[in-house]
Amino acid sequence: MTTTANIAPTAEHGATVFIPLNKLKKHPKNARKTPHSEASIEAKAASIAAKGILQNLVVEPETNAEGEPTGFYLVSIGEGRRQAQILRMKRKEIRKTGTHPLRHRHGERCRRDQP
Repeated sequence: MTTTANIAPTAEHGATVFIPLNKLKKHPKNARKTPHSEASIEAKAASIAAKGILQNLVVEPETNAEGEPTGFYLVSIGEGRRQAQILRMKRKEIRKTGTHPLRHRHGERCRRDQP
């Protein structure tokens, strides 16, 4: 299932969805404890500009205290790529409202992709 939407698309687990960059947030429970260096973000931004995003980010819907979707998505895998895209947005290479292909996870929390 592929969905293009502006706010909180309903998607099945594992589906590719297209979500605007300004609707993505860092997952507070991200497994990575060492922050990405500026150099690695610069390198990722250059690679994405030249080749595109070769591996989708993995996201899950953000929910409020009542469990309702907020319209934002938490990036559980691919935070460095998200930061690289933010850098490209600041440089006006891409629009913050442009959509990006992401893999949707529902009900899973920050686990590595399994083949």
